[in-house]
Amino acid sequence: MTTLRNAESYDSIDSTEMRILHALSTTGSLTQVAATLGLSQPAISQRLKRLEQRLAVPLIERQGRGVRLTPAGQILADHGRTVVAEIDAALAAIDDLRGDRGGVLRMAGFPSASATVIPRLMRMLQEQAPQVTFQYREQEPPEAIQLLRDGEVDCALVFQYSESEPLPTLFEFTPLWREEMWLVVPEERSQGMERAALSAFRDDQWIAGCTRCRGHLTRATKRHGFEPEIVQETDNMPASIAMVAAGNSVSMVPGLALAAQPTLPAGARALRLEEPEYRTIGLINVDTANESPAVKLAKRLLGNIDGSTWNLLTERVAR
Repeated sequence: MTTLRNAESYDSIDSTEMRILHALSTTGSLTQVAATLGLSQPAISQRLKRLEQRLAVPLIERQGRGVRLTPAGQILADHGRTVVAEIDAALAAIDDLRGDRGGVLRMAGFPSASATVIPRLMRMLQEQAPQVTFQYREQEPPEAIQLLRDGEVDCALVFQYSESEPLPTLFEFTPLWREEMWLVVPEERSQGMERAALSAFRDDQWIAGCTRCRGHLTRATKRHGFEPEIVQETDNMPASIAMVAAGNSVSMVPGLALAAQPTLPAGARALRLEEPEYRTIGLINVDTANESPAVKLAKRLLGNIDGSTWNLLTERVAR
């Protein structure tokens, strides 16, 4: 005849109690079980007592200085062996999804970061999360944000100028570093200059970068009373620097681009601006209540990179 059980009995055993009984079956000692599971001995005794009350059957009995399982306790311990193994396997799989031991981190980033920050991040991944597959796509910020919007990447390393439009509410921006902008000029134009004043180059021809960089250049020169005559355009910073060295144009170049190319071609010189211009480098991701393991991993690792290697100023406390 089938015995009907009340609703309370269906949830009368939890995984910790199964672990306790399984451990007792192999050790026979509450002290050793406590040490193995990281619980106090009184807490283990109380849990077993409450379980016995719920099941209305004794589970352990004294044997000399130790304890042994009753037949009912042994039944639970035998089944508990399988239950504990399944739970451990499930937790290991979840760890993989967290990115701590496996999974995929998909990231986009802008070109000058590709030669500086990204290789450092890749080394950290190899050291701290070697089972994580790193997928990277080089894109300027607008295109990187579109990849994020389309769900093709988990996060993107982007830059923002102070005048940039705020991000849509869909996204979260985590600032990492502040990057100084430099002026790269023909060597003969820099004679006697320690720093560059933008206004001193009002009559020069200019090289512009990506859409965001061009917008920033135009706004910066406007503050100094002139509109730049842009004659060349390229997103390729090494190419921009080479063009300066080859002709009479000047270019506003981010610090990371100079860090990636520490030796300038003959004929070009990099100068700090008298009135510094900056942009902020940070990580952007979709703003959700439950942040993905991949994004958490990227934030943790990037937050621990020392940007001073490339003359970047830290924008926040490292994680």
